[in-house]
Amino acid sequence: MRTEIVSLSKGINKESFPYQLFQTAKKFGIWNPSDIDFSQDKEDWKKLSPETQETIKIKVSRHLVGEEAVTMDILPMIMACAKKGWLEEEMYLTTFVFEEAKHVEMFRLFMDAIGEPGDINYSSGLHRETWFETLPTIMNRLINDATPQNMAEAAAIYNIYQEGIQAETSYHTFTSFCKKNNVLPGLLEGIRNLQHDESRHISFGNHILHRLITEEDPEIYHFVENKIRNEWWPITEYTWGTLAQNGGTDGLGMKISDMLAFARKQLEVRLSILKKSYDASPLREKAQL
Repeated sequence: MRTEIVSLSKGINKESFPYQLFQTAKKFGIWNPSDIDFSQDKEDWKKLSPETQETIKIKVSRHLVGEEAVTMDILPMIMACAKKGWLEEEMYLTTFVFEEAKHVEMFRLFMDAIGEPGDINYSSGLHRETWFETLPTIMNRLINDATPQNMAEAAAIYNIYQEGIQAETSYHTFTSFCKKNNVLPGLLEGIRNLQHDESRHISFGNHILHRLITEEDPEIYHFVENKIRNEWWPITEYTWGTLAQNGGTDGLGMKISDMLAFARKQLEVRLSILKKSYDASPLREKAQL
């Protein structure tokens, strides 16, 4: 039963980071996928090699799986923030769902424009397991058991690992290919807009983890670091490492070793930010007294 209206009893913390993200999302996040002109993409598509076409279909199909999954599965995080009375975080998350839905629309409109249906079967093995089993399990746990550790795992696997490492690497690959070959301007425009959205998503994940580390339990940093370094990253390293040994480049002509190096750099950047929260945690300082 509701016992408090935070905006009445406490007001809105206009200086808080999630409130600032909310303002930025309202100002810069209102781009419309339906306004993107994919007509040149349709013509460019006809000139691409079958191997390049197949690679793009695989990548976009997998992005659609991920974007739709998050659109469906992010709701428990909103519920968890609401139960904690984190009004500003909840306000920002309303824009998060809106933006993820737009990302689904953008990739789907691109596929429609080039005349390709995509294929859910491109999401197989570990990729399918991540989006169909792991992510919804971790997120749905928050409905009845929103402990600090469970919230941290949810923020870490999606905002930090999937968006901040995996997706950023994929967008880097797409952007490099489109620019180098001067093709698919509509897709490039969509990805640029999408990256602006996801930069806020990643920042929000960092914020949630910062709050949990500094206000709940500083050891959450080590929990998250272990998850990323020892549980999730080895899967990426193994998968891409195997591809590098088998040919060295993907269907877009990108060196797998370069992609892996880019992803590892993102990993170290994300963890270094969280380490600063751990080092500055007043709870850690108290525990050492």
